[in-house]
Amino acid sequence: MNPRVLADLRKFLKVADHTSGRLRLKVDLAVLRHPAAAQLRALTPETWPGLRGTRFDVFTSTLTLDYDPAVLPGELFEELLATPDDERAVQLAVRLCGTTQS
Repeated sequence: MNPRVLADLRKFLKVADHTSGRLRLKVDLAVLRHPAAAQLRALTPETWPGLRGTRFDVFTSTLTLDYDPAVLPGELFEELLATPDDERAVQLAVRLCGTTQS
């Protein structure tokens, strides 16, 4: 997952429920107009280390991420989705993605 894309797409995501290892996000369907929206659909354990699986419920517009909390600290998800600061969002996304900025 590209950290800058993740930081940008956060504007379309809200935490619906979060327990350690499972994050359920409410997805604003306006995200479908975003040029990088396909990256959300492409999230897999192969594309994001620490991710165990994903499920999208079309009826509730929720995306559930199952993740390894030892690899992906849950508090970083919460802070990423809450911050209004774009640069801080990129920093958090870089930490979550385990990569450098792209």
